[in-house]
Amino acid sequence: MTRIGIIGAGHIGGNIARFLARSGHDIMVSFSRSPATLDRLAADTGGRAVSPAEAAAQGEVIVISVPWTAVDAALAAAGGADALAGKIVIDTTNQFGPVAGGFGVLDLGGKSAAEVNAAKAPRATWVKAFNTLTAGFQASASGRTGPDRVVMFYATGSGQAAGTAETLIRDAGFDPVATGTLARADVGHQEPKGDLYGEEFHHDDAIAAVRRLRGTLPAGTGRP
Repeated sequence: MTRIGIIGAGHIGGNIARFLARSGHDIMVSFSRSPATLDRLAADTGGRAVSPAEAAAQGEVIVISVPWTAVDAALAAAGGADALAGKIVIDTTNQFGPVAGGFGVLDLGGKSAAEVNAAKAPRATWVKAFNTLTAGFQASASGRTGPDRVVMFYATGSGQAAGTAETLIRDAGFDPVATGTLARADVGHQEPKGDLYGEEFHHDDAIAAVRRLRGTLPAGTGRP
């Protein structure tokens, strides 16, 4: 059993709480504009509704699952970079925001979204995961078995964190496949406009796709 502090109680964060609670993990949920939403999610999962600072302090693994524009506020509420030092942080966010008077994929100046967030708490060990598929699809696909089991891509620069991520992804009902490090030439393929983003993959096809793409810059032609 792992103590998991989830910062962000929206659709993806709520899914992760439910998936991992079913596998027996100790779940804490935090950071919602509605205390009632947190209380319902805690009741659904048998977990606890806590403050972001409590989630960061007590969790062995921290999940950041908020809109891109709320990342800084979520980290501040958790206690800042120091509060995440030594923790494994799973980042589910995607770089969507205001673009040319509308809403779209932000240009991060050649960096991956994962790199940008990891730099905000450099003494944490960051993993990018649970970001490629919609919340609704994740909820319906979790727990499939055999050749229909859905892949959940992840990326990290840490072997230890990779092991933890793979265990939690399996416990959530998916097949983990690593895309590489947090560098854009690796993780960028699982971020918006990357070839792995927004698509359903199964194990063999996922392995082949990663082998083909890893170490190359994303073409930018995948789903936004």
